[in-house]
Amino acid sequence: MNPETDSQTVSQLTYHIRTLLEDGIGNVFVTGELSNYKQHSSGHRYFTLKDSDAQISCVMWRSRTLGFQPEDGMKVLITGKLTVYPQHGKYQIDCTSLRPHGVGDLHAAFEALKKKLSALGWFDTDRKRSLPDFPRSVGIATSATGAALHDMISTIGRRFPAVQVVFRPTVVQGNNASADIVQAIKDLERQQVDVIIIGRGGGSLEDLWCFNEENVARAVFESSIPIISAVGHETDFTISDFVADYRAATPTAAAEAVTPYTVREIASVLRGYQDSFTTSITLSVEALQDTVEMFLDGRALRRIIERLNNRVQRVDELEEKIGAGLRKQIQKRLNILESFSQTSLLHIRHSIQRTASKVEHLTALLQSHHPLTPLRKGFAIISSNGVVYGAKTNLVPGTEVTIMRQHETADATIHTVNKTETISE
Repeated sequence: MNPETDSQTVSQLTYHIRTLLEDGIGNVFVTGELSNYKQHSSGHRYFTLKDSDAQISCVMWRSRTLGFQPEDGMKVLITGKLTVYPQHGKYQIDCTSLRPHGVGDLHAAFEALKKKLSALGWFDTDRKRSLPDFPRSVGIATSATGAALHDMISTIGRRFPAVQVVFRPTVVQGNNASADIVQAIKDLERQQVDVIIIGRGGGSLEDLWCFNEENVARAVFESSIPIISAVGHETDFTISDFVADYRAATPTAAAEAVTPYTVREIASVLRGYQDSFTTSITLSVEALQDTVEMFLDGRALRRIIERLNNRVQRVDELEEKIGAGLRKQIQKRLNILESFSQTSLLHIRHSIQRTASKVEHLTALLQSHHPLTPLRKGFAIISSNGVVYGAKTNLVPGTEVTIMRQHETADATIHTVNKTETISE
């Protein structure tokens, strides 16, 4: 080998090394402790991954989703590709995912994100929407192979089979799960379903972690359609549960929540309405029938006369009651007069006279409005089939009428009608 002719440039050698690393090792899964974590103003993240004996530089571009807030000293699991940064001539890991490793760190990351989103108001109950009572379509985003899907579909079909189920198969565990859940929510929004269920069956904290990532929480928060979070068992809580419009303890409970009224319950309510309408219509028809029969046999007219007589009696009672009451008041005042001087007596007498004048006026007014006053003057009331003829109602020959005077009534038939000159009022 001739050093003069076979030499390489630094760039060529670095490129060769990078090719060997990327092709020879490629994708890696590495656990270690975070150190020197820094998020640049550009949005890219730079940090070191180390253990007790070694360390390696890492970079995670801003386009990659990060579901928690990393901190130095935290144990993490990264997925990425081993490569070379030519400008510094050192190898590094180009990270595609980063998440806490170990239950302690997972809990710490969970609490940190929960605190952050709560402060932003994402958990506030006043921003959460009500679920529709009668949804036409329900979107479900979950695994196609899990028992959760079968439980939800069978529950909805049993309770309200008219609901259309739109299923979007979703990855619910692993590094790519959170991004797929976000996309599933967007896909179901485009389908214009009435409500969306996201969830899966139970599992460990690591298994459910994709529902604790910030990108999933943001997709739930920004969704234009109400979302139910149904993740794990009843005792499991995820960040998506807190952000969602409704948290269901299990996937089956979510299916029950979107079908609050079963077909049987709705049918029972409709039967109740039917019975109520039937009863109401029957009673109305019977009442109308009774009214018609009363007019046909004359009972209606007798009812009118009875009501008129009752009014007459009531007027008489009021007249007597008012007169007695005023007489009592007058006598009381006369008794009081004896204790006053002549000047006061004169003044009070004038007052009594005014009161007496008012009594006379009121008595005359009551008498003028007495229903039988016209009859006492010789007038009569003419009616036909219970309908009283007014002053402007024309009589028709051949009509059978009832004539009521002060002390008697008579049935008659109109033979001829002669027009008379109108008496001016």
